[in-house]
Parts: sequence; C-alpha cells; structure tokens
Amino acid sequence: MLFFNDNKLSGTIPAELGNLTELWYLHLNNNRLSGAIPAELGKLINLGSRNNGKLDLSANNLSGEIPGEIGNLAELTYLDISENSLSGAIPDEIGDLTSLRYLYQ
Repeated sequence: MLFFNDNKLSGTIPAELGNLTELWYLHLNNNRLSGAIPAELGKLINLGSRNNGKLDLSANNLSGEIPGEIGNLAELTYLDISENSLSGAIPDEIGDLTSLRYLYQ
C-alpha cells in the first residue's frame, strides 16, 4: 500500500511508480500534483488484488487524457480521478475493468 494523500506534494506523478508491480493500493489524492497520468500506472496489475484495491488520484491538478493503459488493471475495484483538469473521452479500455465497482471522474 502506498498512501501519500492529503499532503502538499507537487510536480508530476513519477512514471517509475509503474515499477511497483506488487502494489495493491495507491492513494495520491488531495495533493498538488500536475501533468498527465503516466501510462506506466497500467503496469500496476496487482492494484485491486487484495481487499478491494484502489487507485485514487482525485483532487489534484492533473491534466491531459486518461491513459488507456489503465484498462490493464483487471482487478481494480475503485478508481477516483475526480477534481482534476482531465480532458478527452473516457478510454474504451476502462470497459475491460470487470471488477470495477466505483468510478469517479
């Protein structure tokens, strides 16, 4: 689990987080993060594999499109990308998230 929520973190989300393939919770919400959501987060295939794993990037200053690679997170149950400045359509690959119960955009 990685919880960095409710801090004053700024800058971009490091693409290297995608290397933490055993991670099953990632909370970066309520910070000052900016830039795009790295496509490399799609490598976090164990997100959701235990106890309703979550990916929470809400309440930041993220921009750009939602990467289709998020569709690789087959066991993800909770995805919150609300309260950002994202653009574009929700990628079709999100439809591959058959375990997803909550999607906040």
